[in-house]
Amino acid sequence: MKKTTYLGSALVIAMTFVASGAMAQDKCGLGNGKKASGEPIQIGAIVGKTGPEDFSSSARAADAYFKCVNANGGINGRPIAYTIQDDTWNPEVASQAANKLVKDTKVVAMAGSSSFVECGANNKLYVDEGVASVAGVGVPRACFFGKNYISFNQGPRQSTLGAAQYIVETFKLKSLTCVAPGIPGFGDWVCGGVESYGKANNIPVKTVIFDPGQLDGNAIALQVAAAKSEGVVLGMPRGMMLPILTAAEQQDLGKSAKWGLPTSAYHVDMPKAVGKYWHDKLYVHMELEPMDGTGPDNTNWKAVMEKYGDKKDPRDTFSQAGYLSARVVTDALLSIKGNVDRKSAYQAIVNTKKWKSDMMCAPWYFGPGERHQANHKGRAAQLVKGGFKTLSECYQSKDAELEDILKLEAKGGLVN
Repeated sequence: MKKTTYLGSALVIAMTFVASGAMAQDKCGLGNGKKASGEPIQIGAIVGKTGPEDFSSSARAADAYFKCVNANGGINGRPIAYTIQDDTWNPEVASQAANKLVKDTKVVAMAGSSSFVECGANNKLYVDEGVASVAGVGVPRACFFGKNYISFNQGPRQSTLGAAQYIVETFKLKSLTCVAPGIPGFGDWVCGGVESYGKANNIPVKTVIFDPGQLDGNAIALQVAAAKSEGVVLGMPRGMMLPILTAAEQQDLGKSAKWGLPTSAYHVDMPKAVGKYWHDKLYVHMELEPMDGTGPDNTNWKAVMEKYGDKKDPRDTFSQAGYLSARVVTDALLSIKGNVDRKSAYQAIVNTKKWKSDMMCAPWYFGPGERHQANHKGRAAQLVKGGFKTLSECYQSKDAELEDILKLEAKGGLVN
C-alpha cells in the first residue's frame, strides 16, 4: 500500500473549520441564496441517540445540510422539513418511529439515519411503503442487506477488516484477535469478516465477543493478552474502545501487538481521549476523505457545519457520511421533473449512479438488487499526537461477502 506524507492534526482540523465559515463555499442545492417557501417536502431519519452511546452525528450533519439547502432555494423553491427520531437503541421504538415518519408524517424519503437497531426493524416497512432510505451510517448486517436501504459508510465489518488488512499486510503479522460487542447482527458478523480474511490468508484469528451492557475493559484486556496474537482489532463504537484501551495500556499491550481500529475511532478528540501511551500505536481505517482534506465537497461539509450546524455536533467520519447522504437525496429531488412525492423521490434516488465526490474513493450508486454496498474502499491512518497521519492511498476491502457487489459493478454502468 503506497504511503503518503499527508498529516492531519486536531489543531489543523480545528483551524480549518474556523476558516471554512468565512472563506469556503457554504451554499447548497440550487445555491441561489434565496430562502425557500411553500409546501415543505418531508424527509426523516432515525438515530440511536439515547442509549449506550450517542449515535446521532450523521443526522446532525444532514440537518445542517438541509438547512443550507433551504437557505438556497430549497427543492426548486420548496423547503425540506427534516424530522429526526431517536430509537433509544430499542427495536420496538425504532419500528414505532419509522411508522410515524412513513405513515403519519408521510416522508418522501429517509436520509442521514444511523442506528444499531432500525435497519432490522424497518427494512420490510420501507419496501412495503416504497420508501428509499439513504442512511449516513449503517451498523449491523441488516443495514447492508435491505432492498430499499443503503448507507454511505462501509460498515463496521468492512472497516474492521480494512484495519486488520492494513496491519497484517504492513507488518507481516501471522495472527490476529478480533474484539466486538455481542449485539445481534453485529459482533459475530464483524469479526466473521476478519475470520474469513484470516482463513483465506492462513492467519489464525481468535474472536472475543463481550456483553455491551456489562463492558469490563480489564476482563477483555486479559483475554486479549491470553490470546498472544500479533495483531488486535476492535470492531465497535469509539466509546466502547476507550475502557478496553485503558486496560490494555495498564498491561502494556501496545508494545506486544499491533492495534487496528475501524473508522469509528477517526474522531478529532480520539488522540486526547486515549492519551500519550497510544500515540503512534493505533492504526485506523478511514471510510471517507481525511477530515482536513481540501477537496470541494469536504470543504463544503466543513463550511456547512460551521454555519448551519451546532458547535457541539461531532466532526467525524459519521458526520461526513450524513452530509453525503443529504447531498445525494437533495440532488435526486432536484432532478425530478414535476411533482416531488414518494414515488418520484424513490425513482430518482434508486436511479442514482456514478455519483462522484472527493470525499469518497470511488463513485457512489444505489443500484439494483436486494442489497447495497457502494462504499467498500478506504484508507489507513496512524493516530499521532494531536491528530492522524494518513498512511495509504485507497484500497479495496478483501471480504468474500462483497463478491456479489463486485460482480454487479463489473457489469458496468454503475461506477464507470
